[in-house]
Amino acid sequence: MNPNLLTPQETIKYRDVSSELRCLVCQNQSIADSHASLAIDLKEEIADQVHAGKTKAEIKSYMVDRYGEFVLYKPAYTANNAVLWAGPFVVLVLAAILVRKTIQKSKQGRRTEQSAETEAKWADELYEKDRQEQD
Repeated sequence: MNPNLLTPQETIKYRDVSSELRCLVCQNQSIADSHASLAIDLKEEIADQVHAGKTKAEIKSYMVDRYGEFVLYKPAYTANNAVLWAGPFVVLVLAAILVRKTIQKSKQGRRTEQSAETEAKWADELYEKDRQEQD
């Protein structure tokens, strides 16, 4: 069915559903924004289902069954995709830990250099004092 033939209430539901689904060709666009041939076919399928009286949840479920969760812009949180949801946070925490350890090692290296320099100065001063006392 042509989306232009929908009633005003059906058009609202059609726009809601098509904006919540990802174009499988473009991937960074919703079906509503895409002009790819697959997106046009999916828009017609959504219009048919809206006109048939199906709910948004039923239409989205049909699309997920047919194309997988990737078709959803906001996939549900499940045990199967927990790594995808948690992954960025884990990487951020690991990066922060790595930066902290690197900074600590750098500070320790500077302290060691300063300690060695201080010890060398003291040794030189003691040597000079001993020399002066012997003269």
